[in-house]
Amino acid sequence: MRSIDEIDHPITREVLRLAGVSSGIEIVSMSDAPAEGSGLGGSSAFTVGLLNAVLTLQGDAVGPARLAELACHVEIDLLGEPIGKQDQFAAAMGGCREYSFHADEDVTTDSVGISAAQLAELGANVLVFYTGVTRRASDVLRDQRAQMSRNLDHLHSMKSHVAEGRDRLMKGDFEGLGSLLRQSWERKKRLSKQIHNASIDHWYDSALAAGAYGGKLLGAGGGGFLFFLCPPQRQAAVRTALRELAEMPVGFSAAGTEVILRSAASSDPATVRPGW
Repeated sequence: MRSIDEIDHPITREVLRLAGVSSGIEIVSMSDAPAEGSGLGGSSAFTVGLLNAVLTLQGDAVGPARLAELACHVEIDLLGEPIGKQDQFAAAMGGCREYSFHADEDVTTDSVGISAAQLAELGANVLVFYTGVTRRASDVLRDQRAQMSRNLDHLHSMKSHVAEGRDRLMKGDFEGLGSLLRQSWERKKRLSKQIHNASIDHWYDSALAAGAYGGKLLGAGGGGFLFFLCPPQRQAAVRTALRELAEMPVGFSAAGTEVILRSAASSDPATVRPGW
């Protein structure tokens, strides 16, 4: 291609334009999850990762918070997506954190102080299954936004779960945390009819009947991945109950986006090329 304007992929086009890259670059992207519509924040993770790679290539690497804000600028301001900022900040900063989103568009973060052993225990209680359905998050979110005024009670209730959820997480109370997820999911379903359907409800109820503490559909809703907290001794039963769904192995990372390989032809930072 001779011009950035010829690039069909909107995120790639706007990231390269923002970074001032006009030629001499090849981009390859690979993922274990569906490219979009999975509820895993994949589009935002891609935006953050591409920005990190391209800015490092340009010798203009920035810190995690600035990287997240630039990703938000690309997706929300330049591309007009009706999304929030949580996915970009999570992808940029990593770790276990509580995020606060303020009326002035500022975002503050607070690290949740759990040990590596506690995080490993959490991971041992997590199950994630793919429903096989993808959807455009923007469609679901627009419907939620249209009904926001009538759903304020549900939204405030979901917000109130954050402090209690953090407390239960730090105490290793996964059963209590699962119960809180169930309450939050029931509230979320009332925000829009597009968030759930008969199949999703069936899979969710089947997992609970098999022994899961609780869970939710990840992302905006309507499809994607089901997340459950489940004690290890009941996980075989849950897998059997959801045998028609593909399980997604998951883990936790203390770091956010990283450039994992560089080769430099000289000491000039502008020539440092990240591998991805």
